[in-house]
Amino acid sequence: MVMTLGDGFSRRKQVSSELDTWINRLRLAGRDSIRYQTEQIEGENKFKPIPGSVKDYKRNYTIQECNEKIQQLIEEDRKLALRISLTNQKAKSTMIDLKGKEVTLTIPELLVLKNDIAPKLENAARGIPIKAKGVDVMETTDEYIKWRTIYPLYKTKQSLSEQGHKIEEEYIDYYNVEEIMDYGFEERKVFDDIDKLHAWMHRIKEAINQANKAELINLE
Repeated sequence: MVMTLGDGFSRRKQVSSELDTWINRLRLAGRDSIRYQTEQIEGENKFKPIPGSVKDYKRNYTIQECNEKIQQLIEEDRKLALRISLTNQKAKSTMIDLKGKEVTLTIPELLVLKNDIAPKLENAARGIPIKAKGVDVMETTDEYIKWRTIYPLYKTKQSLSEQGHKIEEEYIDYYNVEEIMDYGFEERKVFDDIDKLHAWMHRIKEAINQANKAELINLE
């Protein structure tokens, strides 16, 4: 029966689960036991079971049976791992890269892109500053826009009315002004680049799925 890379990965998961099962069975394979209730532990009727209280527990597998099965599964897993490793180095898939160029990559190369490179590129894309909108632009060049913020600081002064009542009056003491040279990118461009990156990441996953259809190399 032909086995693909994807089949190999699935079978290794099954083998891992079966190994856990047989190791648990091995732990229970070391003894049989009988449980019962008795009225005396000394004398003529010592350890005589009370009728109906006896429970006999027999092991389902011998230690040898468990060990043999465990060794078979370990050997199968070893061969599968080796076949997967050898196939990974030869199985290839074609995809369109970020520059729009068609490239052919091996599975290790695709996994490096998926697990290492793509997350870093996405973090970098999300870190690009976005140009402010809805601000008072003072100057515009090809590299930046210049805008400023103005924040008044208020003080309160007290005085007396003609009737002798205390009056508090608030006035602007000074302004805090910040002039900003904004080198950020247009919001649309940043979002378009992130979308382009996500489409590329999806193509990587599709390429890996396609490569996983490669037939596993047989060991000699």
